[in-house]
Amino acid sequence: MPMLLNARIQANGFRYNTTVNNTSVNYDAKLKLFSVGALADFYPLAGKFRITAGAYYNGNRLTLTGVPTAASYTFNGTTYTAAQAGSVTGTMDFNKLAPYAGIGWGDAVSSGSPIGFNIDFGVLYQGKPKTTITATGATAGLAADVAAEKARLDSEVKKYKFYPVASVGISYHF
Repeated sequence: MPMLLNARIQANGFRYNTTVNNTSVNYDAKLKLFSVGALADFYPLAGKFRITAGAYYNGNRLTLTGVPTAASYTFNGTTYTAAQAGSVTGTMDFNKLAPYAGIGWGDAVSSGSPIGFNIDFGVLYQGKPKTTITATGATAGLAADVAAEKARLDSEVKKYKFYPVASVGISYHF
């Protein structure tokens, strides 16, 4: 009788550093993608096509460090010198527990061969991003302008609740 259910554990990781110039403040950005998931594959047609559900530990995180443009920052339309703003940092985090749903083709433990190939497409629900922006300066009005910048950022990133997933894999079983 063909196998109808598989269970698997999967880990993913990636790091990327860049400069973000399309905001009112330029940032050096460090993106860290890290997740570990427990997945169940259901084969409804007793072939290679599968439907997958599971959950991931979601360690995805974006860290930002402000870089002054011409020795200044602009928050909420107000320009502050680098000395007035102080150190500027920000973060974006997601829910640590993230459900996953997807479809795929392949079987990690296919019969007849110790090597298997698979492909998956799905979506990870990571919730509304949680952001922070801080500036250490004590200049009058800075805190209110940084709060307005954070509100603008929250408005832009709220669409990132879902994270699309595409993966290709090779497996070997003993």
